[in-house]
Amino acid sequence: MSELTAQAFDVAMHERGPVQINIPRDFFYGENKHTIRAPKKLTHSAGSEAALSDAVKLIKNAKNPVILAGGGVSMGNAYDEVAALAEYLGVPVACTYLHNDSFPANHRLSVGNLGYQGHKSAMNAMHDADVVIALGSRLSVFGTLPQYNFDYFPKNAKIIQVDIDHRRLGLSKAVDCLVHGDCKQAAASMLTRLQAEDNIACLSNKAEREANVAELKATWEAELDSFTDLGAQSPETGRMKPRAMLRQMEMALPEHAMVATDIGNICSVSNSYLRFNDKETSMLGAMTYGNCGYAFPAAIGAKVARPERPSFAYIGDGAWGMSLNEVLTCVREEIPTTAVVFNNGQWGAEKKNQVLWFGDRYIGSQLKGDHSYAEIARSMGAEGITVTHEDQVQDAIRQATENQMVHGKTTVVEMMVTKELGDPFRRDAMKLPQRVLKRYQNTSEVSESATGQPTDFVGKNSAH
Repeated sequence: MSELTAQAFDVAMHERGPVQINIPRDFFYGENKHTIRAPKKLTHSAGSEAALSDAVKLIKNAKNPVILAGGGVSMGNAYDEVAALAEYLGVPVACTYLHNDSFPANHRLSVGNLGYQGHKSAMNAMHDADVVIALGSRLSVFGTLPQYNFDYFPKNAKIIQVDIDHRRLGLSKAVDCLVHGDCKQAAASMLTRLQAEDNIACLSNKAEREANVAELKATWEAELDSFTDLGAQSPETGRMKPRAMLRQMEMALPEHAMVATDIGNICSVSNSYLRFNDKETSMLGAMTYGNCGYAFPAAIGAKVARPERPSFAYIGDGAWGMSLNEVLTCVREEIPTTAVVFNNGQWGAEKKNQVLWFGDRYIGSQLKGDHSYAEIARSMGAEGITVTHEDQVQDAIRQATENQMVHGKTTVVEMMVTKELGDPFRRDAMKLPQRVLKRYQNTSEVSESATGQPTDFVGKNSAH
């Protein structure tokens, strides 16, 4: 038991994930003496000499390289090393999906994040690259799939992948140069080696490429503003447009905030608006497991680990049904945390699929009821705030922050939003259903639904 428990902690620390140990109940009876060994401390290198040399050769000859900063950058505290490499080469830095904190958003070379509802500035920078320097990234399929009908990941670019876990190297994409090492040390080593080289191709047009980064960012910001439609409160009384609400939240989030996001539709759309400038881990996502109900427990854990930082969870009302009971945990254990619940009366991620691919046949995605999550929170001993207009959003977030950081209280901020849903996320996987059995062929679909967005609980052929 002691040996396996120690091993489990080592695996959890070095592979950055949970480990489960199953122990038969009868093993807990009786007394025994065991030696519990100390944690296994490992040191890592920048990578092999051959791999680093190959990487430098590819970068040296690249005319338009780009850096892809993954979760390993934030986990390994490699911000400064990545920034130094980017600044020397004058290359844009994109963040991988759900790792919006892997490079400071306010850095002049930051182009934002990839993946669902990410930044087109990052996607355009990636699309035009001839060499991709992936630092601490698994190159996950979720962070490289087409978005906004744009297949942005370059087809002919050379790829350098640096990762501390050899099992992740070349796992999802064909890679030209594999570097098994620590991305912090690898970035520093690459910079030192490049500084000793002559005739680095991308330095000849460095100023021009940096100007292009600024242009990409400005163009995307204008387009995002056009999506957001600030000031256009929905005619539906007491309901906000999700993007307008998210933009107001972006402006109100306090400095050094930690944000955990769940897997709902609006949570995914928030990927466009979550930007972090701290050089430390600030964003927590369910990642490729897609765990529903993940955000609030993650935000609670983050608060326990870093009580001096404000902690927020972004959650749809569907996922909130799986974790609202943890409000009692926060109250009983005095863990002040803020849950922002997007109340649109539906399982939005699933419903968007039903709108487009299943002819608006809503099955299991309606969340009827006129209950108030803010009132439920107050009944549990926490604070509750209901927001019905975008003009109230910033005040609500500031009040929740004060409740958390000054008064030590948990707050549930209930955002009343319309049923408007973000662009579908799985065009790569979802297909129009074609039924084989004759009795079901009347439910086959030949085209995506033309309704676009659900506006109420009733749809064509609606199932109850």
